[in-house]
Amino acid sequence: MTFLHKEIMNFYKIIFFIFFILFTYDLNSAAGGACKDYGDCDKFDYSLNDIESLQRGASTYINYCYGCHSLQYSRWGRVATDLQIPEDIFFENLVFDKSIKPGDLMTGAMPEDSANWFGVAPPDLTLVSRYKGDDWIYSYLRAYYEDSSKQYGVNNLVYPGTAMPNVLLALQGNQKLVCKDIPMIAANGGQKRDEYGNDILKKKCGFLEVEEGTGKLTKEEFDDLIYDLTNFLVYVGEPIKATRERLGWYVIFYFLIFTALSSLLYREFHKDYNK
Repeated sequence: MTFLHKEIMNFYKIIFFIFFILFTYDLNSAAGGACKDYGDCDKFDYSLNDIESLQRGASTYINYCYGCHSLQYSRWGRVATDLQIPEDIFFENLVFDKSIKPGDLMTGAMPEDSANWFGVAPPDLTLVSRYKGDDWIYSYLRAYYEDSSKQYGVNNLVYPGTAMPNVLLALQGNQKLVCKDIPMIAANGGQKRDEYGNDILKKKCGFLEVEEGTGKLTKEEFDDLIYDLTNFLVYVGEPIKATRERLGWYVIFYFLIFTALSSLLYREFHKDYNK
């Protein structure tokens, strides 16, 4: 094997390593725990180029979540800039403490006594999407249900025994665990039927159902709100993510072109070597 051939092979190894990093990074960072009693987490496809979604998510977070959960690795001015919100409008409508400056961190104002109030101090959520995964967040925020045995009257299928109250209850409505009749599945994978061709049903409990008329939003509207909120948390976890992914495709395209040219160059050199 010639020196040039070895160099080309080493170059291919580098390309393979770069591809491996690019295509496995998000999979590893988004890997979160299973959704417990909820079953499989609902799939969440973020859209970090949807600025309107991020703006709505930021509004929901600041109005409903920021009172307890800070974003201590984010700065107010950076969020306003990234979300394309003019600073004067952003600070007038979403920043309620007039002493806050654009360069300040979003540290929140939850007192230290919060650990005594809730049993555990409300965590900072800057990196929650990196730690738990966006699928987990999206499922968790929609999986609260009524449970009178708990301190705040609610529990969560994704995180049983959660100390966090359902701050979005007024929007979602009173969600309960209900039982439903579902078809029984035969050994061949089809539905079991009786001698008259009717489906054989069995009662199964654990389904989430919102009591009609108890929430300000419909199910679809609430799901959209949680989508925007989760999308914002994905952005906060890595503000450069959209840019990184866009540049990643340019890098891949460059390496593909460079690899093709290198291969052609190698063939030309190899012709001279064999003469």
